[in-house]
Amino acid sequence: MTSARVTGPVIGALYVAGGLAVLAIVLLGGSGDDGVSPVLTAIGPLALLAGGAVVRWGHHLPRSVFHLMVLLGTALISAVVYAAPDRTSAVALAGMYLFIAVAAFFLFALPVASAYLGTAIGACTVVLTLCGVAAGPVVALAIVMAAMGLVVATLARRASAASLDGLTGLANRRGFDDALEETVRFAVRTGTDLSVALVDIDHFKSTNDQHGHAAGDELLRTVADEWLPRVPRGSVLARHGGDEFALLLPAHAGPAALAVVEQLRVACAGVPLSIGVAQHEPGEPTSRFMRRADSALYRAKAAGRARSLLHEDG
Repeated sequence: MTSARVTGPVIGALYVAGGLAVLAIVLLGGSGDDGVSPVLTAIGPLALLAGGAVVRWGHHLPRSVFHLMVLLGTALISAVVYAAPDRTSAVALAGMYLFIAVAAFFLFALPVASAYLGTAIGACTVVLTLCGVAAGPVVALAIVMAAMGLVVATLARRASAASLDGLTGLANRRGFDDALEETVRFAVRTGTDLSVALVDIDHFKSTNDQHGHAAGDELLRTVADEWLPRVPRGSVLARHGGDEFALLLPAHAGPAALAVVEQLRVACAGVPLSIGVAQHEPGEPTSRFMRRADSALYRAKAAGRARSLLHEDG
């Protein structure tokens, strides 16, 4: 799944493209003699306006809105196809169902995307049949939609792999930074608590020097394997770089986050860990947020390592 920073512009751009396609039929006309339906005249400009707004402000919207927009998009496409002035225009406008395949498989998890694609193919089949389009073009378009979904899903999976750490399977620095930005925006918008923890394996360099890099890699995998099943639901655990991990804890104030990471540290008793925790402050840039967690981590190390400390201003 992609972040709201990407999802908003993608869905907004598809709405804009759809609006332009509808306006092309409205302004340039089809081959029919019955004139243009008011449905097309209304939906075209509305799609343009809605798409432009989502491109501009979509990163502020909750993810549930984007799911609704995909479903709404399917309904709007069905409406304009059915209202097309002739069969040629109907088939041309039905090409917009491909937008559903692209959006679903690029932006959402595979099971959800498959459900959206199935809905779009079903709607396309029913509406084109009602418009009197022969079975051949309908089946051909369904095949193209399914193929497009498969291709986009494959490319999206490859792209998401760039945000994963190959050794531990956790999010890497890039994946964490994306999650951090989105989570901070959500916390600011909703007024909910948010904390972050930076985790460092104590004496990691000595382990590498004395026992080799394979031993160091095993320590990293041990921390990932021990922590990942235990972190709270909705949290983001990442390998932040080298021997450092990062844990985003939405809906956790500083003291609650400290209690969580201390439990995790004790659960991973075989690996000595130093941890710094900070709670996000209203209006605080993400860079300062992370610096305060890093400062708490430094204090934990200076105090003797193998402990968790919360950053407290003053």
